[in-house]
Amino acid sequence: MFRLPRIESITYRCAIAFQLSPDSPFTVAERIFNTLKQPLTTQPYLCLNFTVKLLDQGWLDFTLCDRSLSLWLQCWPTFSYPQKNSPLKSTNHDNSWIIQYTYARCCALLRLGEQEGLIKLKNKQFQPYTWSLLTPSPIPSFNLELNEIERSLISQIITTVDRLVNDSKVKEIKLALRLSDSFLNFERYCLIFGEISRNKPQISQARLGLVAITQMLLQGLWLSQREQPLRNRL
Repeated sequence: MFRLPRIESITYRCAIAFQLSPDSPFTVAERIFNTLKQPLTTQPYLCLNFTVKLLDQGWLDFTLCDRSLSLWLQCWPTFSYPQKNSPLKSTNHDNSWIIQYTYARCCALLRLGEQEGLIKLKNKQFQPYTWSLLTPSPIPSFNLELNEIERSLISQIITTVDRLVNDSKVKEIKLALRLSDSFLNFERYCLIFGEISRNKPQISQARLGLVAITQMLLQGLWLSQREQPLRNRL
């Protein structure tokens, strides 16, 4: 299964039918599709719902529903960062200053959010592998009205988590650089403070939630490759 390069939706394409039946993958895929269409007799309290699409060739596409995407984001306070011990930690990386700058910006925005009364921090020193927000909990929902820039950052966050959890040969610094680029674009175009925080504070809080997720991921990605921790101030 692999993730399709789409920003507007979170879609995974599955090739299991080709593995089970190379000669007639569509027949197997159709059986799987019909089985998955059956309603569940019991629904777990916390579960992610996907819509399934059967393609002519035998591929199965699984698209995460918007409501489940919102639920996944709201569950981040309980996220357990997949720490990995790297036997050889590097001392230098090209463009690592971008990661350091982005991380410091995340921390600065979170501190400002607390000053503005939008959030409350657990610890202003931002302990590694720890969710930084005390309130609001959970993160307010975007009510599924995400703009393209927000979706782009969320897409990169999901890509980062997917790679961390499923790819044993993941290159953390490259992931951190891509996440940094996406976040800086988000900060440039998605306002958090000022008029929007006065008129629509929940949107500001939701965006600060994305800032907190990015901060946590960048810190973990950096520490997997570097002995020296990131500075939370420029």
